[in-house]
Amino acid sequence: MKNLFLLMIAGLLWVVPAAAEDESDNADGEHQLTTPAERAAESDYVVLAQLDAYKYEEKRKFPVSGDTWFDVLLTYKAPRKIHRLTIFEEGLGDDKCYFDHVELFGEMPRFLLFLNDDPDSESGKLRGHPDGCAVAVVATTSNEYVVRWPLDSVRFEDPEAVEALTKEYDFHGPGAFVNLGELVGYRIEEEAARQHLEKVEDRRGRHAVYRYTRGIPLNVFRTELIGAENLKPESKEEEDSSS
Repeated sequence: MKNLFLLMIAGLLWVVPAAAEDESDNADGEHQLTTPAERAAESDYVVLAQLDAYKYEEKRKFPVSGDTWFDVLLTYKAPRKIHRLTIFEEGLGDDKCYFDHVELFGEMPRFLLFLNDDPDSESGKLRGHPDGCAVAVVATTSNEYVVRWPLDSVRFEDPEAVEALTKEYDFHGPGAFVNLGELVGYRIEEEAARQHLEKVEDRRGRHAVYRYTRGIPLNVFRTELIGAENLKPESKEEEDSSS
């Protein structure tokens, strides 16, 4: 019996490293996030849009399905003229195209969206790119649109070169602020340093409200990191008229 017990332990010791090795191999083969250029090339629509409303079904305070409505501000790539769009999503996961809860009055947040036609939708609803459907765009006090930094949902071939494109800004309005109150003290400091945040006085009495300070101008993000070749054709109507 004792020998049998030792053999069982030896078998477990052999299985655990093998499993760990398999996990390592899988990690090396995991799908990498797309770059902005790749994401734009793989999308039917690349637009700057402003959130209007959303209606989600939730379970345990997490959205599991629903629609999000946007007003289109600028169209960079689209197969047709579009002024308003609806994104449908279902299921759970970080790759799902849901948007954080906001107060549905006042100015709404803006996003650079990467979307595709949904072949299963008869009402023209769109689906988000599976690597990430949105990049936050914030307004500055000089009325410039800026892609907020850092960008954790996008891969860059040369992160240092991309970070060199960032500048300091005075942001205001939706998307300019973040509340880190759910984090413990040392984590607040870490996140504030990583995301280049500055603490602000909050009139509601919250003590962990910070403002973003860095970003990439939207026109630079479009020209330098996406590229005009990944935004063609702009629309089928224009393509037809030029042929």
